[in-house]
Amino acid sequence: MAMGAIGLSSSDAHERGDLLGRGAAEDADEEEGPFVPRSALLVWWTEHAKLLLLVAVVSQNSSYSLLRRYAGAIRHSQASTPSILALQEVFKLAASSYVLATDPATVRAADEHPRGRAAFVFQHSAKMLLPAVIYLVMNILGFVALARISAGLFAVLQQCKLIFTAALSWLLLGRKLSWSKWRSLLLLLAGVVLITLETTASPSPTAQAIVANATSETSEEIAGASGEPARADDAAGAQKRSAMIGVSAVLLEASLSGFANVYFEQVVKSTPLSIWHRNVQLSVWSLCIFVPMAARGGNALAGWDALALANALMGALGGILVALCIAYFDSIAKSVAVTMSVVLTVILGWLLLGGPMSADIVLGSLVVIVSTVNYSFG
Repeated sequence: MAMGAIGLSSSDAHERGDLLGRGAAEDADEEEGPFVPRSALLVWWTEHAKLLLLVAVVSQNSSYSLLRRYAGAIRHSQASTPSILALQEVFKLAASSYVLATDPATVRAADEHPRGRAAFVFQHSAKMLLPAVIYLVMNILGFVALARISAGLFAVLQQCKLIFTAALSWLLLGRKLSWSKWRSLLLLLAGVVLITLETTASPSPTAQAIVANATSETSEEIAGASGEPARADDAAGAQKRSAMIGVSAVLLEASLSGFANVYFEQVVKSTPLSIWHRNVQLSVWSLCIFVPMAARGGNALAGWDALALANALMGALGGILVALCIAYFDSIAKSVAVTMSVVLTVILGWLLLGGPMSADIVLGSLVVIVSTVNYSFG
């Protein structure tokens, strides 16, 4: 569907409805062409597009975290991460190219300068190489983290990207923040610390089983070398180390996300290219990185199943929704979407995947959610 339909406001819909009512009595202006009545489904979509987009963002954020957690920590999927990421970029490239091909403004520009327009897009694509590398590292860190901590905790700890984005915006862009925003960031940091301490102190039964399975060979080696069974303290230490690796991975991903957000904002504002042009550039650079990595081990599709395909599709959907959010959401709507996705991920991760749940985790999650909302309204 062309993006122009999504951008119509409710006032546009009412105006079109008035035209439809007068269409039987008046002839259409020759310059505008004959009016074609829209279906009731299209009118409904126009009026509810933002609500549906909000639901899609919340569902995608939660589903992608839960799917990666299930694939890596429970099903132990053998599909390579680079191959999944490469297919994600293929889907995003196809979707972004379709939007550009059907957007009226882009089509007119291409008609006027067909070669010059394409050359201009690719001449200014070098700036997207750095984000492509950063997103590669971020995605790998996400898979590493979700193999060691629950999807709910992953979603909560990810909100640290607000801290890194604000700090880097202040340092690199000279953007000033109000004291209310800094208080919200400090409150968010306190909630993250509380959750981290609780997670590393008492991993959930599911996490204990995962780590025990992953460290069974190490335990056997210890037993074989010493002639004695591995002690329970060794297993407990391995569980804590695994949880710390997961927490460190998601915090590093959040810091890279903050830098990528600031860099991407600066790049988008520095050139007249749209977010969809940037998506095409980013996908092309990403494929140049992911495809060789996926093919290096031989069969790039080894270990692939329906779960790997679902991960690729959900990740690609996330990239497309990010572009739509930039175009159609304000900060309040984004805050609502983030809050709802965090709550949904924590609850579903606990119910479906045996994620941890304690009073401290609930308190820390509420602190993170409240601070996120306050940052958006502050």
